[in-house]
Amino acid sequence: MKLVTDPPAETTPVSPATARPDDGASGGALEPRRNAELTPAEKAVRRRNRQWFLVVAIPAVVLGVAALIAAIVADQSVPSVRPLSVPFGYKAISDGVFAYAVPSSWSTNNLYSDDVGDLDTSGSSGWVAEHVDARASPPIEGEAAPKAFRDFGVDAPSPFHIGAAQPVRVPGTTIAFRYQITRPGGFRATAIDAWQSSSGAEIWLLVDAPQGTTAKILGTFTS
Repeated sequence: MKLVTDPPAETTPVSPATARPDDGASGGALEPRRNAELTPAEKAVRRRNRQWFLVVAIPAVVLGVAALIAAIVADQSVPSVRPLSVPFGYKAISDGVFAYAVPSSWSTNNLYSDDVGDLDTSGSSGWVAEHVDARASPPIEGEAAPKAFRDFGVDAPSPFHIGAAQPVRVPGTTIAFRYQITRPGGFRATAIDAWQSSSGAEIWLLVDAPQGTTAKILGTFTS
C-alpha cells in the first residue's frame, strides 16, 4: 500500500535584492533606504576617482590634439595636387589646389611672392606667377586681371593691357580662359584665368617665357 502524503508547502523565493545577512536578527523587516546624500568616505572615493580620470584623460587629449596637428602639417607638406606631367628637366609646383611644372633651375622669387595668394617662380629663361583667390561664382569672359599683374616681372608697378578672352580647357577646373598680357616696350605674356567650382578657388596664372617653355608649363597645368 502506498502512503499518500501532502505535498510540501510552496515557499516563496527571496529575491537577492531583499535578502540581507541580518534579516534573521531584524525579524525579516527590510532596512529603510538611505537618502541620496553621500557619506564623507564615499565623497573621498569619488574625489579620488575624478582625479585619477583627469590624470589619465588630459594627457590623452593633449596627445590626440598633437597628433591631429602633426597630421595636418604632414598633409600640407605633401602636395595633394600634382601636375599632369613633369617633363625631363622640370619640377612640380603646387599650391594645394592648382599645380604645374617649371624648369628645374627656376626658384621661388620672394620679391613677388607672399602668403596671401601670390607666388612667383623664376629663372634666367623666364618666370611664372600666380594669384589665387576665392569666389562663389565662375568668372566671365573679359574680366579684369588682378592688380598683382602690375607687379609681376617689373621693378615698379606698371600698367598692362589684357587681350580678348579665349575659352580653354584646364583639367580639374570648371571654367578657364586664356589671355595675352602686353605692356609698352614689347612685353608679352600668356595668362590663364581658371576656376574650380568644388573649392571656389580661382587662379590667374601669368607665364613670361619662350614659346616652347610656355607651352610645356601650360601643358602640365591642372587642378
